[in-house]
Amino acid sequence: MTPPPPPPRRGPSGPVLALASLLGTLLVVEVLLRLFHPLPDPLLADKRVVPVAWPGSAYVPSAYSPHFLKHVHADPGLPGMDTLPRTFSINNLGFRGDSLAIPKPPGEVRVFMVGGSTTACVFLDDRETVTRRLQDRLRAAYPGLEVRVYGAAKSGDRSWDHVAMVSQRIAHLQPDVIVVFAGMNDLFAGANGRDYLMRDTAQSPTLGGLLTQAATELQLPRLVVRAFSRSDPGAVDIRGEHRRLAARARALPPANRPPRENVRPYEENLRTLAAVARAQGARMVFMTQATTWNSRDPRPSEWHWMVGTRVRYREADLDAAMERYNEAMRRAGAASGAPVFDLARSIPKSADFFYDDVHFNVVGADTAAAMLTRFIVDHGVVSPSAVHSAAPAAAPPPPRR
Repeated sequence: MTPPPPPPRRGPSGPVLALASLLGTLLVVEVLLRLFHPLPDPLLADKRVVPVAWPGSAYVPSAYSPHFLKHVHADPGLPGMDTLPRTFSINNLGFRGDSLAIPKPPGEVRVFMVGGSTTACVFLDDRETVTRRLQDRLRAAYPGLEVRVYGAAKSGDRSWDHVAMVSQRIAHLQPDVIVVFAGMNDLFAGANGRDYLMRDTAQSPTLGGLLTQAATELQLPRLVVRAFSRSDPGAVDIRGEHRRLAARARALPPANRPPRENVRPYEENLRTLAAVARAQGARMVFMTQATTWNSRDPRPSEWHWMVGTRVRYREADLDAAMERYNEAMRRAGAASGAPVFDLARSIPKSADFFYDDVHFNVVGADTAAAMLTRFIVDHGVVSPSAVHSAAPAAAPPPPRR
């Protein structure tokens, strides 16, 4: 007599149990990561969420936190640079430069230089930046005057970031002079189809892009991105990747048209900046953007990595587009009464001064600072009363007998 068949198993099958176990394990790992080792969102900038880096910066979406510090290393062979480690440090209030006292000490003349990476000079040492060299040269031009120059710049900042920076983080610090050195990032914002509110109007979001952005709301996908990323955003040491970036740019498909431009909001923002400075009693100086595009010097082209992100634009087209943004700055200066230092027409398009498309090497930063110093002195940008108040008092006349 054959035994009866075993009763059917009740409960989930083996594959279901395995899947449930996997999901439970992933959930535990996700919770542990959030509690003990939370990772920053690698796509935060693309999601256009305003990160509040530290208390008081809610209205300034792009800013360094106080006492930020990194050590940087340039790529071997980068024109005008070496591979020695350099220090990039931020002061007590989020600017590059000396510590900043509140209220301003009597007799101090404060100069803030606002811009993007060309102003920030990320791969230059604190002592080599255009802002520090400007400070040294202004002090030499005005003996006895306590000039302090602060770098209020961050890579990628555009003119609407500059408006937030000047109106929300500089205006109350009693600036005497504000130098706005801008244009490059607005050019590429227009080329990539972003409007003045940073909305991407060039292309509709793809399903893959939306899924990627949704996935990086979780810690586990962020861990995967970190594992395969070439650089750690929290690392103390940053090494330049200009050679790789230039090779990637050369591999892009050539553009079949010039880059899009959106000059009008840029010019309007510049006029707003001049008005804010004027309301605070500060002198505004605009400084046009110089590049090495379309140069007769063949050396910079090897290091050009900013010629496009989706397609590779012709250097002649980029050069012409940049000139139109510079012309907008000249118009804004004329309309607002702000002097314009035309760096684009003053410094050669040469690897003697730039290590890539637009960024100063050591000699370039010092040369630009020397030119800007002469411009400030020649145009009387620093108030004569500040110069006179810093001069030593004359000895009293001898008493009459």
